[in-house]
Amino acid sequence: MQPGVQIRHPDQLSGATPQSGSMQRLAAVSAETTGSQNLWMGRVTTPAGMVSAWHHHGDCETGIYVVQGRARFRWGAGGRESAEVGAGDFLAVAPGAIHQEETLGDEAVVLIVARSCSGIIVVNVDGPAPDRQGEPA
Repeated sequence: MQPGVQIRHPDQLSGATPQSGSMQRLAAVSAETTGSQNLWMGRVTTPAGMVSAWHHHGDCETGIYVVQGRARFRWGAGGRESAEVGAGDFLAVAPGAIHQEETLGDEAVVLIVARSCSGIIVVNVDGPAPDRQGEPA
C-alpha cells in the first residue's frame, strides 16, 4: 500500500470488530480498513436506555470524544467510580481499565474513539474486582 492519505466515508465503516453488549463499534481507521499499524479509530453508538458490558481495551490507550448524548462511565474497584459526560467532553481511558458506559436521557450516545493500537480492541469481562474486605476504599 502506498503511503499517503486515505478517506473513509460513513458508508465505508466496518462493523467487523468486537462489540460490548448494546454498543455498536464501527471501525474507520484500523488494520483491516486502512492497513493502520498502531491506531484504531471509529464511531461507537449506544442506544438510549442501554448499558454496555463491562470491558477493557487490553494494552491500548483510548481517547474518546462525545459527539451526541449523555452517558455515565463507571470504573474502579467494584465499579464505584463514575462520571457523567456529554457532548463536547473528552475522556482518556488507561490501558486495562475495566469500565462500562450507560446512556442517560432519551437519545443515543455517539462517540468518536481512538486507540493506540490496531490489535486487540475490546475484552468483555464480568466486571471490575470488588473491594477487598477491610481495605480502605
